[in-house]
Amino acid sequence: MIQREILRRIIHFGCIFILALFFITPAHAAISDIPAGGTVFIGEEGLDITACGVADGDTLGWFAAGGSPTTGSPTITIQVSDATSFYVAPQTFQGKTGTWYNMGTNSPAIIVADPNLGIRVYDVDYGQIDRTGLWVPMDFELQFRIETNLHAMAVRPGVAGAPIEVRVNQKDGIEYSTLTNRAGVATPLLFAVDRNPYMTGPVWYPDAGYSRGVYDFYAFCNANNMKDNYNVVGKTITPLSETVSLSKTTTTTPAPTQTPIPTPKPTTLATPFPTVATPTPAPTPVATQESTATPIPEPTAAPLALATSLGALALITRLHLRNK
Repeated sequence: MIQREILRRIIHFGCIFILALFFITPAHAAISDIPAGGTVFIGEEGLDITACGVADGDTLGWFAAGGSPTTGSPTITIQVSDATSFYVAPQTFQGKTGTWYNMGTNSPAIIVADPNLGIRVYDVDYGQIDRTGLWVPMDFELQFRIETNLHAMAVRPGVAGAPIEVRVNQKDGIEYSTLTNRAGVATPLLFAVDRNPYMTGPVWYPDAGYSRGVYDFYAFCNANNMKDNYNVVGKTITPLSETVSLSKTTTTTPAPTQTPIPTPKPTTLATPFPTVATPTPAPTPVATQESTATPIPEPTAAPLALATSLGALALITRLHLRNK
């Protein structure tokens, strides 16, 4: 009986322990915690770079292209006053991006990058074509395309991606930080950007109660107060001039008109007139007069009687001369 009670208590406390494991979560890593060899961006402040092997009082050095601790002295150095609250000051780090070394160990400490940020608006169902600056029918569902190098923040412990916010403004002064898509889902315009480019997916369906007209939109990132410290268009905030216009007409066309590929015109070859062979007249036979050989007259034979008489006479004369 005692053993059964002990076993029951062991099982009871074991279950409590297992359930506690599901509810206990590790301390949330902040976006300001930089891993070893991590990238920091100009304008960020309050960064903890101790995991990069940097301590209070350490000296960081930057070398111009082609330089390193093994080849000479750094081009510029700074002393870290607080490694748990490091500030990537624009006046210090602009134009000096890349690897910064811990000069105490001659090893890479951090990588400094100059942020860049851009945004475009694309349709969802009709070819995913860039619609920025164009008129769009009200029944086109839209999404945003974010282009940035801030996605490198996704490698920081516990960080899903760079926190980039989007704002959409109607010309009458209404600003939207949330948009509704075709499915009726309201999406806050805050995105954890973990790749480049980043597509938000369908977030805006104009026919879901939005007015016709021209809207401008922009994106910004103020992680670790980087926009406050480095408010530069194209760096931490996009131009405020990007627009999309919602037209009053809708369309059932399944796809946008594509630029037709010109079909090469067939080359027309001039058909030559048939050549009529002019018959060559047969040569008129010229009657060639055969040269008539002038016959050589054959000697006319003497009359047989005369020949016989002469022969007899010759014989008689010969006998007569012999008898003398």
